[in-house]
Amino acid sequence: MIQRPIQRGLLLVGTFISLTVFLSCAPRTMRSVVDSRGFLFGVAVRPGDLLDPKDSKLLKDNFNILVAENIMKLQYLRPTATFWNWSDVDNLVRFAEENRMKLRGHTFVWHNQNPPFINNLSDKEAALKVLTETITEVLTRYKGKFYEYDVCNEVIDDNGVLRNSIWMRTIGPEYIDIAFKTARQADPSVKLILNDYNNEYAGTVKGDAFYNLVKGMVDRGVPIDGVGFQLHMLAELPVNKEALQANIKRFRDLGLTVSFTEVDVRIKLPVTPEKEAAQQAVYEDLLRIAREENISCFVLWGYTDAYSWIPGTFAGYGSAHPFDQNKQPKKLYGSLRKILEK
Repeated sequence: MIQRPIQRGLLLVGTFISLTVFLSCAPRTMRSVVDSRGFLFGVAVRPGDLLDPKDSKLLKDNFNILVAENIMKLQYLRPTATFWNWSDVDNLVRFAEENRMKLRGHTFVWHNQNPPFINNLSDKEAALKVLTETITEVLTRYKGKFYEYDVCNEVIDDNGVLRNSIWMRTIGPEYIDIAFKTARQADPSVKLILNDYNNEYAGTVKGDAFYNLVKGMVDRGVPIDGVGFQLHMLAELPVNKEALQANIKRFRDLGLTVSFTEVDVRIKLPVTPEKEAAQQAVYEDLLRIAREENISCFVLWGYTDAYSWIPGTFAGYGSAHPFDQNKQPKKLYGSLRKILEK
């Protein structure tokens, strides 16, 4: 009479132990690694990435924050003054929510990829209306949905002066402050970011100009929460770690966060083992610094060479991403995972 309950108890205990051993031995995904570290590791995506089962699984297995590669740029989001293309963004927001991912918004203000009705603006009042209306409309619709948003992108030219964009020509330099104030009013919860490229190093013309612009915004009480370093890098140029860390520190001293927003490392073709080793070193340095400095998020600008923007923009360059043309992980992928597992 006593034997049977004991045997059932032993069977249940044995099953529990076996299941625990099985789960502990199951391979961990990159996503589970970064989630366990409390580290935001993300990627730029296209609408098709969310629809293709293999692509979407790759995203879910590896990343916990997403940004739209193109669909939130105004050329696509608001192609005319009266038409809004919400469907792709709605799908992105839904996908992120279903998979417990955070989102970056990109971008309201840029000198590229604007629709004709914006490029043809010539009147200050009309430009102000479009600017404030666009920001308010988007952030009201998606209030509370975005972790951070690139309010303005690439506002400084390579020579360190404010870029002569449509917004600069029609409104003047105050358009940046206006954009951030409008964004804060529309959604007090989202982190507001000023994003740029070649702004990552202290002591360079553009890096220092970017810092001075941001410091001025902070001094004026503009509601800016952080800055973004795009970090489109070349494999043949090692990371200047001291200048990068010095730059991070001075923005932190302003009370701001720092995000690595568009990371890729392109190789001058043809690809060789030596060039791949150099690329890996650049990626590893950036990721180590991101971990050491508690960077807000580390976002790749694309995950696979199959969909890469690099060859079409930088002639003679390619192989910039952790997954190859067949969407298989490269050796680089393994090295990044080892850093994240520490």
